[in-house]
Amino acid sequence: MPDPSEPQADELAVLSQEEFSEAVRQALRHLARPGALAGSPLTRTRLVAEHPGGDPAEALRELLEGTIEALDGDPRSAKLHRALTATFMGGAPTQELAAERLGLPFTTYRRHLTAGVEHVCQHLWQRELYGAAARA
Repeated sequence: MPDPSEPQADELAVLSQEEFSEAVRQALRHLARPGALAGSPLTRTRLVAEHPGGDPAEALRELLEGTIEALDGDPRSAKLHRALTATFMGGAPTQELAAERLGLPFTTYRRHLTAGVEHVCQHLWQRELYGAAARA
């Protein structure tokens, strides 16, 4: 019997890549606010429906944080990981303060952050299209 708290295939949101990426960007901005994540259109996507657990907002948070943390394992993307962590998980109230905490010029920080957000969007889009097997 299907779990009534999980969206069924006919209830899943179908987003364009542009809509999906914008929803990821919004979700990153609200990462520390579960109530705001609950309203994300991503909570009704295949990405979240395939994630274990019953709470879609919690699943979305775990997916976002897991994608950010995975960047730390690759030396080439460590700078992206640092920018994303400082901005969305580190509690910096402003991007200027996040750049300062990282000891980076603001323009360098913004370049790392932009590339990191793009990586998160692309990685999660691939998972949305191809399922959890697209992790690599």
